[in-house]
Amino acid sequence: MERFDHDRVKSLEKGLNLLLLLGQQKNAMSLDLITQASKLNKTTCFRLLKTLQNLGFVEQEPGSKNYRLGSQVISLGAAATKGLPLRSLALPYMQKLKDLTQETVNLSILHGTEIVFIERLEASHIINTHHNVGERLPAYCTCMGKAIMAYLPREKLAPILESIRFEPITAKTIKSREAFMEELKRVRREGLAFNLEELEQGLCAVSAPLLDYSGEAVAALNVAFPLTRHDLEEALNRIAPQVKSAAEEISKILGFSPRALNLERAGSGA
Repeated sequence: MERFDHDRVKSLEKGLNLLLLLGQQKNAMSLDLITQASKLNKTTCFRLLKTLQNLGFVEQEPGSKNYRLGSQVISLGAAATKGLPLRSLALPYMQKLKDLTQETVNLSILHGTEIVFIERLEASHIINTHHNVGERLPAYCTCMGKAIMAYLPREKLAPILESIRFEPITAKTIKSREAFMEELKRVRREGLAFNLEELEQGLCAVSAPLLDYSGEAVAALNVAFPLTRHDLEEALNRIAPQVKSAAEEISKILGFSPRALNLERAGSGA
C-alpha cells in the first residue's frame, strides 16, 4: 500500500478526476462550478483543464466558454468498447439474430444508472433507430437496463435504484420506483424485458440478459423495431423467443447454468 501511494502521480489523478466529474454532468460546467465540485483551488483547476484541453480531452463551448468533454474522450471510449471480449463473443449470435429478425440488434452494459451501447448491428431499413456505439441512455426506460438490473444482486441494485430519478420521457415511461421494482420481478420470472414506447413513441424493443456463472447479468442483448413495420403482438411473439435463445447461448459460454438461479431461489424461499 505504501509503495502504491509513493508511486501515485497526483496531478494525473486530479486531471482524471476532472474528466470523471465532467462525464457525470448533462451540461457543460463553468470554471467556478468545477472548482467547487472538485474541491481544488481555482489556479490548479484552470491549469489542469488547459492541459486536458490541449490534448483534446476537454473543450470549451464557443459562447459560454464552459467546459465539457472533448472528442478525444469519445475516441478513447470507442477504442475501449471495441476491446471488450464480451463484444467479440456476442457478435456471431448478434449477426444470426439480425438475419433472423431483419431488425437492429444491440448489446449494452450497465454503467451507474445508464446503459452504454458496446455493439450494434443495424438493419438495412430506411427507417431505423438512431443510437450509436458508446451512446448512453437512462437504464430505467430501456429494456436492456431492465434486463440487467433484474439479475443484479440486491447489494448492487439498491444503490443504483437510490440514484435513479424516474422522470417521464413518454406517456408510457415507468414513473415510480415501486412500479419499476414490480417490472424487474416480472423480467426475472420471464427472462425477457420489453420497451413498449417508454423511451420514444413508436419504438419498441425486446431484451434478454447475458448471465455469468453466478447468475448475475453482465450485459444485455436486444432487438429494436419501429411499430411502422410491425404489429406489436406478432412482433413480440416472433422476436422475443429468438432474443431469449441468443442470450441463453451466450450465457452458456460465459459459464451460466440455470442451476445457479434455482439454488438462489431455493435459498431465498422465492
